[in-house]
Amino acid sequence: MASAESPAGQQMRKSFTGGNILMRRTASSGTLRKSGEVALSSSAPLGQDGSPFPKIPKHLNVHCLTQKRKLSRSTGNLHGYMAEDYTQLKWPLPKAFGEEKYAYSLIDIEDSRFTKDCAGNSKRLIRLQYDAQIIDFEWRKTYKKLLDAEHRRDTLPKECKEATRNLLKSEVSQHLEKLLELQEQKDAYEHHIKESYSKCDAIKASIKKENDLEELQQEMEREIRKRPGVKALLSKPFNIKSEIHPRPTLGG
Repeated sequence: MASAESPAGQQMRKSFTGGNILMRRTASSGTLRKSGEVALSSSAPLGQDGSPFPKIPKHLNVHCLTQKRKLSRSTGNLHGYMAEDYTQLKWPLPKAFGEEKYAYSLIDIEDSRFTKDCAGNSKRLIRLQYDAQIIDFEWRKTYKKLLDAEHRRDTLPKECKEATRNLLKSEVSQHLEKLLELQEQKDAYEHHIKESYSKCDAIKASIKKENDLEELQQEMEREIRKRPGVKALLSKPFNIKSEIHPRPTLGG
């Protein structure tokens, strides 16, 4: 049997459930909520122009890499970090065929102005590298079949029938035709990859030019500040009115 509630408890329950005392939101609650949202949004990283840092997928973000690993510049891969697939996944497709050739496809440009463009370029490069290695694998298999068919054709005995020779010639021509088609596809993928890297070259060249101009400006400023009398001139407050040539008034 439930125990009876005391009068004090009944009065307290009424006060919290809409009795004599009502718990209403104050007029400042909406203002506080909005100010909190502004504070949270202002804590997000900002780009060079003061705009919020663009949101991109984690696997395309250079700052989210578990480890930053690059190939030597002598290999020709000048713009790529190793993709996160090789750290997060235990058996990504490129690892089966040589990560040193296909893994480094995440663009290494960290300037916030080009983050979105570089993320799209990285996504394109990762897709191209995954597809290119499949084409490369098929090309290798076809090339081995072609070499085997040519060897069997060239080592046929003299007393072999003409039908067998024609059959081997047909097999060689089929493998050769397929190999040429795969070579065209390989060249097309290589062309698109070089296009992506050329865009990275242009972006890095523009960033380098801006940095060089900034360094030149700072160097010239330091040289000017070293001249005698410049420090006193800079410390003097600037006056828009000329002391030598007073500006005439409208009345005179």
